[in-house]
Amino acid sequence: MLSGLFGVRRFLDPDVEDWHLDTWRILIERFGTEVALRDTPVALPTREFFPPTEARGHDKARHIFDCVRAIMQMPEADWPCRLEPQPRRMTGERVAEFVTIAGDQDPNGTFRIEPDGEVVISYAPDLLDDPGALVATLAHEMAHYLLAAEADLVEDETHELMTDLAVVYAGLGVFGANTAFRFEQHGDAFSQGWSSRSSGYLSPRSWAFALAVFGRLRGDDGDMGRHLKSEVDQLRRQALKYLDRTPELLAGIQPAAV
Repeated sequence: MLSGLFGVRRFLDPDVEDWHLDTWRILIERFGTEVALRDTPVALPTREFFPPTEARGHDKARHIFDCVRAIMQMPEADWPCRLEPQPRRMTGERVAEFVTIAGDQDPNGTFRIEPDGEVVISYAPDLLDDPGALVATLAHEMAHYLLAAEADLVEDETHELMTDLAVVYAGLGVFGANTAFRFEQHGDAFSQGWSSRSSGYLSPRSWAFALAVFGRLRGDDGDMGRHLKSEVDQLRRQALKYLDRTPELLAGIQPAAV
């Protein structure tokens, strides 16, 4: 943490932290009447939010997508769009005879608006084996859709970061934070390898701060800590203590009444 006014140590870099708070104000001002923060669910990887399905392939992706839509309060009737799988992507690069390194090469998902106005969201098919990352990806792309009508927000250079924060605002921050960065090592008698994958644009520390702000503004964190990775929840708890020491930071940010 960095020192700030009156010797209080900031949880994030001062410019980054100020951006977070300003962006929360913007999200609440622009979308507070549509998605009331206090009534926003804290989405968790449970049957309540994601009922089991026997579907496979694209049908499974569609099921998860419909669950994400419901959580974000963006039904098909009001937010029409087409969901499509991307082509299969490469799984890794061999850098030595028995060593493979895998990393981000293609996006987990995309959002685009066709010339005829149709909205299309795509996802990487390998995410079907990683439902948490698929949820985070679909939530991010739907957040793009939410922000798309606000021209000044779309054109802002921090648009992708704002999109991640909109995922937290819409109640799906647990998934975004848990998939912010992954590093795994594997090996057997024949080979060894490492893989890394990032999801979203906020840093893990920024995700933790965003979750803390969301919980404080909402008035209830929905017991999200039970479903967060331990390292993320540890940072979130530090952020909560910081916010408790500096109540003035959230004093001017209030969800709109419905």
